[in-house]
Amino acid sequence: MVDIIISGESGKLHAVYHKSAIPSAPLAVVLSGNPRQKYHMNDRVSYAMFRAFMDIGFSVVRFNYRGVGDSEGTIGTTSENLLDIATVIDWIQNHNEDSDKIWLAGHQLGAWYVLQAMMRRPEVSGFALVSPDPTVSDFSFLSPRPNRGLLLQGAAETDDARDFAPHLTQILKKQAQIDIETIRIKNADSLYSTPADLRQMYNDLKAYVGRENSEDRLL
Repeated sequence: MVDIIISGESGKLHAVYHKSAIPSAPLAVVLSGNPRQKYHMNDRVSYAMFRAFMDIGFSVVRFNYRGVGDSEGTIGTTSENLLDIATVIDWIQNHNEDSDKIWLAGHQLGAWYVLQAMMRRPEVSGFALVSPDPTVSDFSFLSPRPNRGLLLQGAAETDDARDFAPHLTQILKKQAQIDIETIRIKNADSLYSTPADLRQMYNDLKAYVGRENSEDRLL
């Protein structure tokens, strides 16, 4: 993996990129949580998501939104962060023209950004939501977009978070026709604070993406 700089709408975006040895390998973009809550591309959950895709042969990138770490600018609004996400998706696609599949994965607020970006990018093959932010309640942007995805959650998250997951699942199925699988990790909180919890999250994400990607190849 290498550090790279991507030219964004408000300046340079700092990113880390792994290029698969297979030219036509599927792609993935990893989205960290709310930058105003100090989440960034090198936090432990973002790194674990990145490694899950990397270790099953994807070309994958993670990055800091504007105003975070070495990315230029000031911390952005939702619309500005979505522009950064679109810029990074364009970048990885332009550098992997032989690939025809791309996945998105996000943690906390990044999970909500995954859904927003997917509605704008019909080429997205699959997605993973890791402990989505339960305070987000606006899903008016969702429209029918048949797809498959994974929701990963710690079983020791707050009551609100545990109640939010089935609510979100029903919204996605009813409003967007999305088939979503839910996995709850025993004893884990939303930060996957212990090494065992983080390893389990990594293993579950890796297994799901590997299975779904393999099934796609058989079609």
